[in-house]
Amino acid sequence: MRLRILSFVGALAASGVICSGAAAAGGPPPPTPPNGHPVQLVASGLNTPTSFAFGVGKVFEGDGGSTGAHPPNGGVFLLRNGTATKLPHSPNFVAGLAWRNGTLYISSGTFTKQGPKFQLLAWSGWNGTAFANRRAIYTAPKRFDGFNGLAFGPDGRLYVGVDVGLTNNNDHGPASTPYLYDILSIKTNGTGLKVFASGMRQPWQLAFPRGSSSPFVSDLGQDTGALNPPDFLLRVRRGDNYGFPACNWTKAKVCKGYAKPFKMFAPHTDVMGVGIIGAQLYLSEFLGNGGKSGLVVSMPMTGGTPKTLVTGFVAPVVGLGVHDGWVYIGELSGQVFRVRA
Repeated sequence: MRLRILSFVGALAASGVICSGAAAAGGPPPPTPPNGHPVQLVASGLNTPTSFAFGVGKVFEGDGGSTGAHPPNGGVFLLRNGTATKLPHSPNFVAGLAWRNGTLYISSGTFTKQGPKFQLLAWSGWNGTAFANRRAIYTAPKRFDGFNGLAFGPDGRLYVGVDVGLTNNNDHGPASTPYLYDILSIKTNGTGLKVFASGMRQPWQLAFPRGSSSPFVSDLGQDTGALNPPDFLLRVRRGDNYGFPACNWTKAKVCKGYAKPFKMFAPHTDVMGVGIIGAQLYLSEFLGNGGKSGLVVSMPMTGGTPKTLVTGFVAPVVGLGVHDGWVYIGELSGQVFRVRA
């Protein structure tokens, strides 16, 4: 996922779509929602907004960084009064955020001379500008490909997808690195790691319906070397096996006996963020607008045809979060918007 995002960041920077926070004020108009609710600019000047968390009355954003930064210049940002402030001690790359009981949980990547280090972090003790207490609750083993989105289940455990890797090094073969194609669960103290489900190429973001142990999960199909595999929204149950890489749903007969996707999307739609408000799902699509730019759609949790919630973006859309009736949207222009559902 990171490789796909960063390649688009580079193209957008070259075209002038990505701009600084100061320039964004005079930049392109905000996207438009068919429901007539105005779209508000939450903050600009970010890099790759991947995820959101909400706590102590604040909006926190997880960021993947920009393609020109080595190592990546992502991290955790506080969004306030139209500006984004990077928090001290931020990791290089953040794919997922979750808030629980005064603690911000982060799925992170830090790049060192010894190689990448992927950790689940717990930050607490917010003092208005920073978190006083920071600790790693879990450090992934060697050769691990990275963490994706993060969410709490009703059992109080953290659930996190495993990334297919910066280089898509094993996009078409059996898993050769730890926990590849899996969703993991873990206690908040970093113990009790378990495989929750398997056989998903890129389980990117997760959202649990209230009281349910079965999350909705965005799962991205292969980029190259396969015959137009679809992208997916999954309703994952404990122990499910979706069959990847043997099954990518280009040939249905090969997928017999594996768990079935909740919904399939056209190849390279790239369903990214997942949020739930009431009985409605909200999804961000990286290039859902005919391959031209991002799109945000909604659909009932019972299924059906997605309906456009927000269109008119100038760039792909990655992050999506929901809070207090608002849908927060992260665009690859480095801007974050919100709209009433």
